[in-house]
Amino acid sequence: MIRIAPSLGPLALVLALCFGLVAGCAGLGGLGQRVPEAQRQAYAAALALGSEDSTASKEALEAFLIAYPDSSLGDNALEELARLEFLDGGREAAIDHLRQAVVQFPQGDRTHAIGLRLALWESDRGDDVAARGWLAGVDPSHLTPGERRFYYRLRVSMAHNDVARLIEMSQLRAATAEELAPEAAADSSDRAPLSAGLAALDREIDTLLLGLSGEDLLRAIPSLGVRVPAARVRLVLSWRALVGGDLELATFWLEDARGYALTPADRERMRSLAVRLGSGDEEADGLFLPTFREAAARPWPVLEGLELRVGVVLPLTGRYASFGDEVLRGLLLAAGTFNRELPVPEVLATAPDPLAAFLDERIPPESRDPGAKTAPPPARPPGPAPGGVQLVVRDSGGSPERAAAAVRELAADAKVLAIVGPIFSAESEAAAQAAEEVQIPLLTLSNRMELGAERDYVFRLRMTPDDEIDRLVEYAMDEVGAQTFAILYPMSRYGRGMRSRYWEAVVGRGGKVVAAAGYEPDATDFKAPIRGMVGFDLITRNERVALQERSRALRRGRRLEPEVAAQLKEILYTQLGPEAEPLPPVVDFDALFIPDGHDKIQLIAPQLAFHEVEGVQLLGSSDWNAPELIEIGRDHVVGALISTPFYVGSDFEIVQNFVTSYRESFGSEPDEFSASAFDALNIVLTQAALKYDSRLAVRDGILRIYGFPGVSGVTSILPDGNARKRPFLLKVMRRRFVGID
Repeated sequence: MIRIAPSLGPLALVLALCFGLVAGCAGLGGLGQRVPEAQRQAYAAALALGSEDSTASKEALEAFLIAYPDSSLGDNALEELARLEFLDGGREAAIDHLRQAVVQFPQGDRTHAIGLRLALWESDRGDDVAARGWLAGVDPSHLTPGERRFYYRLRVSMAHNDVARLIEMSQLRAATAEELAPEAAADSSDRAPLSAGLAALDREIDTLLLGLSGEDLLRAIPSLGVRVPAARVRLVLSWRALVGGDLELATFWLEDARGYALTPADRERMRSLAVRLGSGDEEADGLFLPTFREAAARPWPVLEGLELRVGVVLPLTGRYASFGDEVLRGLLLAAGTFNRELPVPEVLATAPDPLAAFLDERIPPESRDPGAKTAPPPARPPGPAPGGVQLVVRDSGGSPERAAAAVRELAADAKVLAIVGPIFSAESEAAAQAAEEVQIPLLTLSNRMELGAERDYVFRLRMTPDDEIDRLVEYAMDEVGAQTFAILYPMSRYGRGMRSRYWEAVVGRGGKVVAAAGYEPDATDFKAPIRGMVGFDLITRNERVALQERSRALRRGRRLEPEVAAQLKEILYTQLGPEAEPLPPVVDFDALFIPDGHDKIQLIAPQLAFHEVEGVQLLGSSDWNAPELIEIGRDHVVGALISTPFYVGSDFEIVQNFVTSYRESFGSEPDEFSASAFDALNIVLTQAALKYDSRLAVRDGILRIYGFPGVSGVTSILPDGNARKRPFLLKVMRRRFVGID
């Protein structure tokens, strides 16, 4: 059972106790109550003494209660007495005054708010029974908006089980959303924390939904009504039915969800599920991808004890042999070759066993790590393996012709349900043509998007630059709060392509690209493009003179005390120039994207600081993912964000298990290729676990993959056979890259 927010904590209690007390005590009677002038004046005089003379104020309030025991201001006076006692450290005396207010003035305008405070207090003391007793007498319609949030948060913390907790959280969310409604009177300073609180609450609800069983979700539905997360519960049920292969039930829950309140994220989930199920008119672009934790928490089929045969076409010789070897390693791990508790997969090949060749021939003895473990070829008796996963491996040698021939040969074996590979564009294209002709599912590890076009049996699984950039921009805008962006890029084919992709991703999410500058790929001095981005190349002659004067003033300021020098710099940089415009550097962007290798970033980052480009979020690609970047870039790259298709340091269990198995089996680190291959075979094995035993059924099952929790990212398959993948996000923290998903 997942328990969320078990206690509001002492700080929240203090805030709750003090929240609204001034407003409550300043009020001179509830709605519709007429207070005699004498009572009004006596109460106002007691309040006027204030907290500065709490003794006199308490005496005046007590005298007021004696003089007017039945006054409609009695509950207000007792609440103010409680506040003063609390400030003086008299916690128990404060509680006594609050209890007296509820008992003596049950119809008072402050009674419900006071009951809430008593419930909060008892809950903080650990007496949930007493807290529930006080809470039972509170009508939330008599509370202020802020008090209603405390009311429902307390009910969430005291819920008996997760179903009750979900129901109370829906009420809490509705109360928070009500305060944010356009017609609400909250000013802009109040709306920002409320919006942040609503987003945090949605994350809490998502976390809770991950731990609820199908039966629990069904039990919650009647009490949720039409409010959030009623639709989300139905979408979770739809997703689980889809993963389980029950398309009729998945479609039912998807269509049922359309009649309930939806958040923007819920709409994205609905659209993604509709694409998977072929329901509605939703487009396939921009599919919502679940987080790693959401995907891993789904009840995916168990991949043990399966019996099937899968073809493999890889470049195991030739110039691309090292990539083929990495992919083969990932496939062998997914097949369970080195898991002695499972059936040993059979590896069939026309040449000597490719794993043996890989271990014994392609790694020269002098290149091997003497301390590393070396896995032997899979031990098995002569003849076919008794069940288990059989990998039928063919070497393409990097040749398109050989790849196509291998696909046709493998397809001739009726027991081969699918083929994994090849890797690169030319041989993948040839293999795709052959697979379509013979109608066998082909899961290629290319990142060429066009491979699946007009082909029903071809799937492309490797992560693309678009996947990496989309996730990076999404995080920068949603979590960092960036709205304006700049791009500093190498003027190469790769750099221009990444610039265009990044620009489209930013604009597509409603952001703005306000600066872009390029540099020669072999450059080492980046002064011109950096200064160009912040306005130095647009200044007039008079502005250039003003900059020189500012520089002289800054140099003189170096003789001052550091604090005074910092103030001088701040003043100088806020002064307008002779054209009544800010002087450079004008850093009018929140984030800066640099699509280059770590060796270039090591040079660029210090130069950014030197040219006064400071306080911006650095964004990078997976090419930044190297320890040298942090060792050399040091403080200049702290806080930088990158996206990457694979991260060996991930704390997700599926990734940790894969990395550990890989290291134990091969004595080295896995990479993107071995991770992608591991996922590719597991996607095929998932179809077998769902009892899809024909090539057509396997193909249809792969098309329905949505939110698959892979070690190379969360994967969904689009209708055109292309994979959309959620990459890993890393941030430079504490002198290393740290996963922040």
